[in-house]
Amino acid sequence: MKAQAKLGWLLFGYGMAVFGATAGAAVLAAPGIVPARSGGVKLAAACLIAAFVVGGLSFALAATASRRLASLAEQAEAVRLHPALHAVELPGADDELASLARAINALKSELTRGEETRNQLVADVAHELRTPLAIIRGHLETMLKGAEELKPENLVPLLDETRRMSRLIQDMRDLNLAEAGRLQLDRAWVGIAPTLQEIVSIMEMEAEEKAATIRVEGEWDGEVYCDRTRIKQVLVNLIGNAIRYAPEGGAVTVRYAEEDGTLRIDVADNGPGIPPEHVPYIFKRFYRVEASRSRASGGTGLGLAIAKEFIEAHGGTIQVASRVGEGTEFTVRLPVFPLQP
Repeated sequence: MKAQAKLGWLLFGYGMAVFGATAGAAVLAAPGIVPARSGGVKLAAACLIAAFVVGGLSFALAATASRRLASLAEQAEAVRLHPALHAVELPGADDELASLARAINALKSELTRGEETRNQLVADVAHELRTPLAIIRGHLETMLKGAEELKPENLVPLLDETRRMSRLIQDMRDLNLAEAGRLQLDRAWVGIAPTLQEIVSIMEMEAEEKAATIRVEGEWDGEVYCDRTRIKQVLVNLIGNAIRYAPEGGAVTVRYAEEDGTLRIDVADNGPGIPPEHVPYIFKRFYRVEASRSRASGGTGLGLAIAKEFIEAHGGTIQVASRVGEGTEFTVRLPVFPLQP
Protein backbone atom coordinates (compact mmCIF):
# COMPACT_ATOMS: atom_id res chain seq x y z
CA MET A 1 0.00 0.00 0.00
CA LYS A 2 1.30 3.47 -0.90
CA ALA A 3 2.35 5.81 1.89
CA GLN A 4 -0.39 8.22 0.81
CA ALA A 5 -3.15 5.60 1.30
CA LYS A 6 -1.66 4.37 4.56
CA LEU A 7 -1.51 7.87 5.98
CA GLY A 8 -5.02 8.68 4.79
CA TRP A 9 -6.65 5.59 6.31
CA LEU A 10 -4.67 6.08 9.50
CA LEU A 11 -5.92 9.61 9.96
CA PHE A 12 -9.43 8.56 8.94
CA GLY A 13 -9.55 5.90 11.61
CA TYR A 14 -7.93 8.20 14.13
CA GLY A 15 -10.56 10.88 13.49
CA MET A 16 -13.42 8.44 13.83
CA ALA A 17 -12.00 6.94 17.00
CA VAL A 18 -11.42 10.31 18.63
CA PHE A 19 -14.83 11.68 17.72
CA GLY A 20 -16.66 8.46 18.68
CA ALA A 21 -14.88 8.24 21.99
CA THR A 22 -15.64 11.87 22.77
CA ALA A 23 -19.32 11.59 21.83
CA GLY A 24 -19.74 8.32 23.70
CA ALA A 25 -18.14 9.73 26.79
CA ALA A 26 -20.47 12.73 26.69
CA VAL A 27 -23.55 10.49 26.38
CA LEU A 28 -22.47 8.15 29.15
CA ALA A 29 -21.63 11.03 31.45
CA ALA A 30 -25.09 12.58 31.05
CA PRO A 31 -27.65 9.80 30.40
CA GLY A 32 -30.52 12.13 31.09
CA ILE A 33 -29.85 13.99 27.88
CA VAL A 34 -31.25 11.05 25.86
CA PRO A 35 -34.69 10.44 27.38
CA ALA A 36 -36.14 8.28 24.64
CA ARG A 37 -34.98 5.50 22.34
CA SER A 38 -35.55 7.57 19.19
CA GLY A 39 -33.43 10.34 20.59
CA GLY A 40 -30.58 7.90 21.19
CA VAL A 41 -30.79 6.64 17.62
CA LYS A 42 -30.70 10.17 16.24
CA LEU A 43 -27.69 11.03 18.39
CA ALA A 44 -25.87 7.88 17.25
CA ALA A 45 -26.60 8.74 13.61
CA ALA A 46 -25.33 12.29 14.13
CA CYS A 47 -22.17 10.98 15.73
CA LEU A 48 -21.62 8.58 12.84
CA ILE A 49 -22.06 11.33 10.24
CA ALA A 50 -19.74 13.64 12.13
CA ALA A 51 -17.15 10.87 12.38
CA PHE A 52 -17.26 10.37 8.61
CA VAL A 53 -16.87 14.13 8.07
CA VAL A 54 -13.86 14.30 10.40
CA GLY A 55 -12.35 11.22 8.79
CA GLY A 56 -12.89 12.64 5.30
CA LEU A 57 -11.21 15.89 6.21
CA SER A 58 -8.33 13.96 7.77
CA PHE A 59 -7.94 11.89 4.61
CA ALA A 60 -7.95 15.02 2.43
CA LEU A 61 -5.23 16.64 4.55
CA ALA A 62 -3.20 13.44 4.51
CA ALA A 63 -3.54 13.14 0.74
CA THR A 64 -2.27 16.69 0.20
CA ALA A 65 0.72 16.19 2.50
CA SER A 66 1.58 12.79 1.07
CA ARG A 67 1.38 14.05 -2.52
CA ARG A 68 3.96 16.73 -1.69
CA LEU A 69 6.06 14.10 0.09
CA ALA A 70 5.88 11.78 -2.93
CA SER A 71 6.87 14.68 -5.22
CA LEU A 72 9.79 15.49 -2.94
CA ALA A 73 10.99 11.88 -3.01
CA GLU A 74 10.70 11.69 -6.80
CA GLN A 75 12.62 14.93 -7.32
CA ALA A 76 15.27 13.96 -4.78
CA GLU A 77 15.87 10.73 -6.72
CA ALA A 78 16.24 12.74 -9.94
CA VAL A 79 18.77 15.01 -8.22
CA ARG A 80 20.70 11.97 -7.02
CA LEU A 81 20.95 10.58 -10.54
CA HIS A 82 21.65 13.88 -12.32
CA PRO A 83 22.60 16.56 -9.76
CA ALA A 84 23.72 19.08 -12.38
CA LEU A 85 20.43 18.89 -14.33
CA HIS A 86 17.77 18.92 -11.65
CA ALA A 87 16.69 20.93 -8.62
CA VAL A 88 13.93 20.29 -6.11
CA GLU A 89 10.91 22.58 -6.51
CA LEU A 90 8.09 22.07 -4.01
CA PRO A 91 5.16 24.51 -4.34
CA GLY A 92 2.79 25.10 -1.49
CA ALA A 93 3.14 26.15 2.12
CA ASP A 94 6.51 27.15 3.56
CA ASP A 95 6.60 24.22 5.97
CA GLU A 96 9.03 21.51 7.02
CA LEU A 97 8.85 19.84 3.59
CA ALA A 98 9.79 23.12 1.93
CA SER A 99 12.72 23.46 4.34
CA LEU A 100 13.80 19.93 3.46
CA ALA A 101 13.64 20.80 -0.26
CA ARG A 102 15.86 23.83 0.30
CA ALA A 103 18.33 21.71 2.26
CA ILE A 104 18.46 19.16 -0.59
CA ASN A 105 19.15 21.96 -3.10
CA ALA A 106 21.91 23.37 -0.90
CA LEU A 107 23.49 19.93 -0.56
CA LYS A 108 23.23 19.45 -4.34
CA SER A 109 25.04 22.75 -4.92
CA GLU A 110 27.82 21.77 -2.51
CA LEU A 111 28.26 18.38 -4.15
CA THR A 112 28.31 19.95 -7.62
CA ARG A 113 30.93 22.49 -6.58
CA GLY A 114 32.99 19.76 -4.95
CA GLU A 115 32.89 17.66 -8.09
CA GLU A 116 33.88 20.63 -10.24
CA THR A 117 36.76 21.42 -7.88
CA ARG A 118 38.01 17.83 -8.00
CA ASN A 119 37.82 17.76 -11.78
CA GLN A 120 39.67 21.04 -12.05
CA LEU A 121 42.29 19.84 -9.59
CA VAL A 122 42.95 16.68 -11.61
CA ALA A 123 43.22 18.73 -14.80
CA ASP A 124 45.60 21.23 -13.16
CA VAL A 125 47.87 18.56 -11.70
CA ALA A 126 47.98 16.71 -15.03
CA HIS A 127 48.90 19.94 -16.78
CA GLU A 128 51.64 20.75 -14.25
CA LEU A 129 53.16 17.27 -14.42
CA ARG A 130 53.06 17.09 -18.21
CA THR A 131 56.01 19.46 -18.74
CA PRO A 132 58.55 17.90 -16.34
CA LEU A 133 57.61 14.40 -17.51
CA ALA A 134 58.08 15.46 -21.12
CA ILE A 135 61.52 16.89 -20.28
CA ILE A 136 62.62 13.72 -18.49
CA ARG A 137 61.31 11.50 -21.27
CA GLY A 138 63.01 13.60 -23.95
CA HIS A 139 66.39 13.44 -22.24
CA LEU A 140 66.14 9.70 -21.61
CA GLU A 141 65.13 8.94 -25.20
CA THR A 142 68.02 11.05 -26.46
CA MET A 143 70.46 9.14 -24.25
CA LEU A 144 69.06 5.78 -25.38
CA LYS A 145 69.56 6.75 -29.00
CA GLY A 146 73.17 7.63 -28.25
CA ALA A 147 72.78 11.25 -29.25
CA GLU A 148 73.59 12.37 -25.70
CA GLU A 149 76.17 10.89 -23.36
CA LEU A 150 75.29 9.68 -19.88
CA LYS A 151 77.25 12.35 -18.02
CA PRO A 152 76.50 13.96 -14.66
CA GLU A 153 75.91 17.35 -16.29
CA ASN A 154 73.29 15.78 -18.57
CA LEU A 155 71.51 14.25 -15.59
CA VAL A 156 71.22 17.53 -13.67
CA PRO A 157 68.11 18.71 -15.62
CA LEU A 158 66.43 15.40 -14.89
CA LEU A 159 67.18 15.73 -11.20
CA ASP A 160 65.82 19.29 -11.20
CA GLU A 161 62.55 18.15 -12.76
CA THR A 162 62.12 15.30 -10.29
CA ARG A 163 62.68 17.77 -7.45
CA ARG A 164 60.09 20.07 -8.94
CA MET A 165 57.56 17.24 -9.13
CA SER A 166 58.32 16.26 -5.54
CA ARG A 167 57.81 19.85 -4.42
CA LEU A 168 54.55 20.05 -6.35
CA ILE A 169 53.24 16.88 -4.69
CA GLN A 170 54.24 18.10 -1.22
CA ASP A 171 52.64 21.50 -1.85
CA MET A 172 49.43 19.84 -3.01
CA ARG A 173 49.35 17.68 0.11
CA ASP A 174 49.83 20.67 2.43
CA LEU A 175 47.25 22.71 0.55
CA ASN A 176 44.65 19.96 0.69
CA LEU A 177 45.20 19.49 4.43
CA ALA A 178 44.86 23.22 5.03
CA GLU A 179 41.68 23.51 2.97
CA ALA A 180 40.17 20.55 4.83
CA GLY A 181 41.05 22.11 8.20
CA ARG A 182 43.35 19.20 9.07
CA LEU A 183 46.71 20.95 8.82
CA GLN A 184 48.81 20.16 11.87
CA LEU A 185 50.28 23.34 13.40
CA ASP A 186 53.27 23.09 15.72
CA ARG A 187 52.76 26.36 17.58
CA ALA A 188 55.37 28.07 19.71
CA TRP A 189 56.36 31.62 20.63
CA VAL A 190 58.37 32.97 17.68
CA GLY A 191 60.26 36.25 17.51
CA ILE A 192 59.26 37.93 14.26
CA ALA A 193 62.29 40.24 13.96
CA PRO A 194 64.96 37.50 14.01
CA THR A 195 62.79 35.33 11.74
CA LEU A 196 62.58 38.08 9.13
CA GLN A 197 66.30 38.78 9.37
CA GLU A 198 67.03 35.07 8.83
CA ILE A 199 64.83 34.95 5.73
CA VAL A 200 66.32 38.12 4.28
CA SER A 201 69.87 36.89 4.81
CA ILE A 202 69.03 33.71 2.91
CA MET A 203 67.39 35.55 0.00
CA GLU A 204 69.92 38.36 -0.36
CA MET A 205 71.93 36.30 -2.86
CA GLU A 206 68.89 36.00 -5.11
CA ALA A 207 68.31 39.74 -4.83
CA GLU A 208 71.95 40.51 -5.65
CA GLU A 209 71.60 38.72 -8.97
CA LYS A 210 69.19 41.50 -9.99
CA ALA A 211 71.05 44.23 -8.09
CA ALA A 212 67.89 44.56 -5.99
CA THR A 213 67.82 45.56 -2.33
CA ILE A 214 65.78 44.17 0.55
CA ARG A 215 64.95 46.55 3.36
CA VAL A 216 63.34 45.53 6.65
CA GLU A 217 61.50 48.20 8.63
CA GLY A 218 60.11 47.65 12.11
CA GLU A 219 60.91 48.10 15.76
CA TRP A 220 58.55 45.65 17.46
CA ASP A 221 60.54 43.03 19.34
CA GLY A 222 57.62 40.88 20.46
CA GLU A 223 56.76 37.26 19.71
CA VAL A 224 53.90 35.55 17.91
CA TYR A 225 52.33 32.24 18.90
CA CYS A 226 52.47 30.38 15.58
CA ASP A 227 53.93 27.50 13.60
CA ARG A 228 57.36 28.88 12.72
CA THR A 229 57.91 26.56 9.75
CA ARG A 230 54.56 27.41 8.12
CA ILE A 231 54.87 31.15 8.66
CA LYS A 232 58.45 31.11 7.43
CA GLN A 233 57.28 29.34 4.27
CA VAL A 234 54.66 32.05 3.72
CA LEU A 235 57.20 34.85 4.13
CA VAL A 236 59.73 33.12 1.86
CA ASN A 237 57.04 32.85 -0.83
CA LEU A 238 56.03 36.50 -0.53
CA ILE A 239 59.56 37.91 -0.39
CA GLY A 240 60.71 35.55 -3.14
CA ASN A 241 57.88 36.70 -5.41
CA ALA A 242 58.71 40.33 -4.68
CA ILE A 243 62.36 39.77 -5.66
CA ARG A 244 61.44 37.91 -8.85
CA TYR A 245 59.08 40.62 -10.03
CA ALA A 246 61.18 43.58 -8.94
CA PRO A 247 63.03 45.30 -11.82
CA GLU A 248 66.81 45.36 -12.19
CA GLY A 249 68.11 47.55 -9.39
CA GLY A 250 64.66 47.49 -7.77
CA ALA A 251 63.72 47.45 -4.11
CA VAL A 252 61.78 45.12 -1.85
CA THR A 253 60.49 46.49 1.45
CA VAL A 254 59.34 44.40 4.39
CA ARG A 255 57.56 46.27 7.17
CA TYR A 256 56.21 44.82 10.39
CA ALA A 257 54.37 46.26 13.39
CA GLU A 258 51.99 45.23 16.16
CA GLU A 259 48.45 46.67 16.03
CA ASP A 260 46.04 45.91 18.88
CA GLY A 261 47.12 42.32 19.42
CA THR A 262 47.70 41.66 15.73
CA LEU A 263 51.00 41.41 13.88
CA ARG A 264 50.96 43.18 10.52
CA ILE A 265 53.59 42.37 7.87
CA ASP A 266 53.75 44.23 4.54
CA VAL A 267 55.87 42.92 1.66
CA ALA A 268 56.12 45.46 -1.17
CA ASP A 269 58.02 45.70 -4.44
CA ASN A 270 58.33 48.35 -7.14
CA GLY A 271 57.81 45.91 -10.01
CA PRO A 272 55.35 46.01 -12.91
CA GLY A 273 52.31 45.38 -10.71
CA ILE A 274 49.38 43.05 -11.29
CA PRO A 275 46.68 43.97 -13.85
CA PRO A 276 43.33 44.57 -12.11
CA GLU A 277 41.63 41.70 -13.96
CA HIS A 278 44.10 39.23 -12.42
CA VAL A 279 43.93 40.41 -8.81
CA PRO A 280 40.72 38.51 -7.81
CA TYR A 281 42.30 35.20 -8.84
CA ILE A 282 45.82 35.68 -7.49
CA PHE A 283 45.32 33.25 -4.58
CA LYS A 284 43.84 30.44 -6.68
CA ARG A 285 45.69 27.20 -7.30
CA PHE A 286 48.06 27.22 -10.28
CA TYR A 287 47.03 30.73 -11.26
CA ARG A 288 49.84 32.64 -12.90
CA VAL A 289 49.81 36.19 -14.20
CA GLU A 290 52.73 35.26 -16.48
CA ALA A 291 52.73 31.48 -16.91
CA SER A 292 56.02 31.15 -18.77
CA ARG A 293 57.90 33.42 -16.38
CA SER A 294 56.67 31.59 -13.29
CA ARG A 295 57.50 28.18 -14.74
CA ALA A 296 60.98 29.35 -15.72
CA SER A 297 61.61 30.49 -12.15
CA GLY A 298 60.83 27.00 -10.86
CA GLY A 299 57.53 27.87 -9.20
CA THR A 300 54.67 25.42 -8.91
CA GLY A 301 51.90 28.02 -9.08
CA LEU A 302 50.80 27.13 -5.55
CA GLY A 303 52.82 29.58 -3.48
CA LEU A 304 50.13 32.22 -2.93
CA ALA A 305 47.37 29.63 -2.51
CA ILE A 306 49.44 27.96 0.20
CA ALA A 307 50.25 31.32 1.82
CA LYS A 308 46.54 32.15 2.06
CA GLU A 309 45.59 28.79 3.56
CA PHE A 310 48.47 28.78 6.06
CA ILE A 311 47.66 32.31 7.25
CA GLU A 312 43.95 31.53 7.58
CA ALA A 313 44.80 28.33 9.48
CA HIS A 314 46.45 30.64 12.04
CA GLY A 315 43.32 32.79 12.23
CA GLY A 316 44.86 35.56 10.16
CA THR A 317 44.27 37.24 6.80
CA ILE A 318 46.28 38.06 3.69
CA GLN A 319 45.45 40.78 1.16
CA VAL A 320 47.01 42.20 -1.97
CA ALA A 321 47.05 45.74 -3.38
CA SER A 322 48.66 46.46 -6.72
CA ARG A 323 48.94 49.22 -9.29
CA VAL A 324 50.26 48.57 -12.77
CA GLY A 325 53.63 50.25 -13.28
CA GLU A 326 54.08 51.00 -9.57
CA GLY A 327 54.33 47.67 -7.77
CA THR A 328 52.52 45.21 -5.53
CA GLU A 329 52.08 44.97 -1.77
CA PHE A 330 50.92 41.94 0.20
CA THR A 331 49.63 42.51 3.73
CA VAL A 332 49.57 39.69 6.28
CA ARG A 333 47.76 40.02 9.61
CA LEU A 334 48.32 37.43 12.32
CA PRO A 335 46.88 37.35 15.84
CA VAL A 336 49.73 37.53 18.34
CA PHE A 337 47.93 34.90 20.37
CA PRO A 338 44.91 33.28 18.67
CA LEU A 339 41.68 32.88 20.63
CA GLN A 340 41.27 29.40 19.16
CA PRO A 341 44.26 27.05 18.88
